[in-house]
Parts: sequence; C-alpha cells; structure tokens
Amino acid sequence: MLVIRILTLVFCLGIGGKAAIAQHKLPSPVELYEAVVATGFRNPMVIYKIAMWESAQLRSKIAREKANLFGLRARSSYLSFRSWRHCLEYMKTLEERRYAAYPYKEKNDYYDFIAWWGYKTGRSYDPREQGYIKIIEKVPPPGQ
Repeated sequence: MLVIRILTLVFCLGIGGKAAIAQHKLPSPVELYEAVVATGFRNPMVIYKIAMWESAQLRSKIAREKANLFGLRARSSYLSFRSWRHCLEYMKTLEERRYAAYPYKEKNDYYDFIAWWGYKTGRSYDPREQGYIKIIEKVPPPGQ
C-alpha cells in the first residue's frame, strides 16, 4: 500500500517536483465550428469567433489546461472543464439564460446581444465591449 502511495505521489508531482497539469486535446478550427453548430447556438459564427479569439486560435494555456475556450471566469479564477465540448455546453447554457432576459430580440442582432449581455466585463453596453466586438468581427471563419 505504501508503494502505491509513493508511486501516486511521484506520478502527480512529476520529475521536476511540480504538479502534473493535464493537457486537453483541442479541436481543429473546422471541428470546433461544426461542434458549435451542432450545439445549437443562435449565431454559431460569432460563438466560433469568440472561442478562437479567447483561446488564441486554440493555443492558449487556459484552453489547453482547463479546456476553457472562452476565458470564462468565476470571480477571479478561470473555470475548468472536463473537455472543450463541456465548455461549449456551458456556454450554450449561459447564452440561453441571457437570451431569455434580452429585451431587444426584435433587433435580431447577435453582436448587440453580446454587448447587452456584458460578455467580457459583465456590464451591459460597456464601451470597451464595442471594441471587443470589432475585434471578434475580424476573426476569419474556419478554413481560412
């Protein structure tokens, strides 16, 4: 039993003495877009672009270590997901919850919805979010 505990400790700490950090397998841009569409987001292209921007084109440390494609936080800590697909499902739940309260549905403007949502700062129509939206609009679609 003691040998198993020691081996477990060595495995968890790794050779360098630091805790091992899991690396999540992330999708290709095309796989991500297909999954976003399949998840049923109201505007899959915008959600795809947000994920690509927030995950630094699927290469960020937060995406790799926490499977968090959107930079989602709880207080000051980044949320951690079992997989990038679980992250998509969580984001879909957030979208549905926010959209239910969105008072300007007749506009049919998803970028307006994102700004109203306060996606980046938590403050509706924050001017910094308008700059964020301009950045998101420039992210190329999958395959480009």
